[in-house]
Amino acid sequence: MTIGVSMVATMRDVAERAGVSLKTVSNVINDYPHITPATRAKVEAAITALDYRPNITARALRSGRVGVVALAVPDLRSPFFAALAAAVGRAAKRHDHAVLIEQTDGDAGSERVALDGLRNRLVDGVLVWQTAATTRSAGSSRPVVLLGAGRPDATAPPVEILARDGVDLLLARLR
Repeated sequence: MTIGVSMVATMRDVAERAGVSLKTVSNVINDYPHITPATRAKVEAAITALDYRPNITARALRSGRVGVVALAVPDLRSPFFAALAAAVGRAAKRHDHAVLIEQTDGDAGSERVALDGLRNRLVDGVLVWQTAATTRSAGSSRPVVLLGAGRPDATAPPVEILARDGVDLLLARLR
């Protein structure tokens, strides 16, 4: 029995196939404007032929960002919080970010994990709707945006505006 081993293409493989430097491949991937159309076409053809995918882990190590924000809400069965989660997802996508959703059940311990644990390891920042009497620790460099507290009522802003403004504020704090 033969077991197939699939090798993952690297930037070096793309550079060799296209006959360019690693820096040129990087410039094409990052869409720098000072690349000739012919060079861009060669690199893009090599990327396609090799099915190259950028190494997200390496990019995160270099930039200090992972391209993921967290949303901590008490209950996704609530129509308000379900709509908020969907709106945050749309707003984050406009910034090329994904969303990790944490349901806290309004529990202080779960909110603390979302505020401290997630911030320290997995995400660029946290959007949170706080329901428990949780205090934020100062032990992380990741930003937190408090979207609201307690139970949402008729005075709560529309979820699209809340999500857009929350994501914009969170990501602006990363710059």
